[in-house]
Amino acid sequence: MRHLFFLFLLLGFGHLSSAQEAPAPAEAHSASVSLSGYISSSLNLGSGSGPYPYALSPNNRNSFSLDVVALSLRQPLDEWLFDSGFRLDLWLGPDATLLETGNDDTIHIRQSFFDLRIPLFDPRVTGSAQSLDLRFGVFDSPLGYESLDRNSINPHHTRSWGFTIEPTVHTGLLAMYPGVDALVNGESNFLFSLGIANSIDPRINGVPTNPNRKSLLSGFTWLVPDSFGLLSGSAFSAGYINGRTLSGADTVQNLYFAAGLPVISPKWDFALTYDSRMINGEGNDDSVWGAYMKYQLSDKTSLNLRGEVFQEGSRLFSSESAAEQSDGYSLTSTFDYRLSENVISRAEWRWDHTEARVNEHHDTQSWYLSLIYEF
Repeated sequence: MRHLFFLFLLLGFGHLSSAQEAPAPAEAHSASVSLSGYISSSLNLGSGSGPYPYALSPNNRNSFSLDVVALSLRQPLDEWLFDSGFRLDLWLGPDATLLETGNDDTIHIRQSFFDLRIPLFDPRVTGSAQSLDLRFGVFDSPLGYESLDRNSINPHHTRSWGFTIEPTVHTGLLAMYPGVDALVNGESNFLFSLGIANSIDPRINGVPTNPNRKSLLSGFTWLVPDSFGLLSGSAFSAGYINGRTLSGADTVQNLYFAAGLPVISPKWDFALTYDSRMINGEGNDDSVWGAYMKYQLSDKTSLNLRGEVFQEGSRLFSSESAAEQSDGYSLTSTFDYRLSENVISRAEWRWDHTEARVNEHHDTQSWYLSLIYEF
């Protein structure tokens, strides 16, 4: 179970959200098309993010919000011979515009891709299922600890500063070896991803000023086997992206590391992260160090903590003024209670501190109550 928890938090979410059950024989029928999704609503009891927003931050204060209605239509890869599948995710509602994948304010494409499996070995002959899986279309970035989604896949309602400086969605091609679902199925203890995309911006079909300059995507996740002693049960992930924004002429590099480490009690989970965004020019690099901890109080109840320290070199977000550029740190605490099989309730407190005054304050505190219905 700990390996599975670290998988969801250390591996790119686009991979695991398409993961399947154990490999099926060639004679089995293809996986059926399924519809799933969630509805997220929240109450913000603190101040809005104002001029200093982290990714997906709410702008309203002391108000109720319909965050998003998410719909996902998919047919996953099912066989370890030649196979194909697809996924279409839509966001409806006010938060859809936060994806920045299009211009419409109410409906956005969250993801839209199809997968093609090219088998390298026949598992019926070799006993080993390995393939090269190709993903075409609009998909999640192969790096990052958190996801765009507002459902249970994320431990917190708000997003981290590390997530804020990461690319989120790409339009392009991603190759995965030895199979997008190999980790979850236990067929492999590693997954390597390599891809190419139009840009590092989420705008679908968007291209930089020079359309011949593409963005390079790469990611790697390793589950430490039992033979490594004290490190067994750990999970390590790394990612690197090199590309351009739609309007910029300079190259932007993103570097990501994460480690999920075993602790004494199975009720605890602990992980460390590092994000860096490097832009040409002296003093333009942004860095964020993060620590995540989860304590499972009961089958239905858990406590999640997130601490971050960030050093700002360029801009954490586009609307930031020069006077607001500042180093700082952040702490988030989230109490999670599952009301039923489909309903999750959360109470969250967040505190952000900046060395420079932002919106006339060094400290910003906010409280959130949220309900998520998953189907």
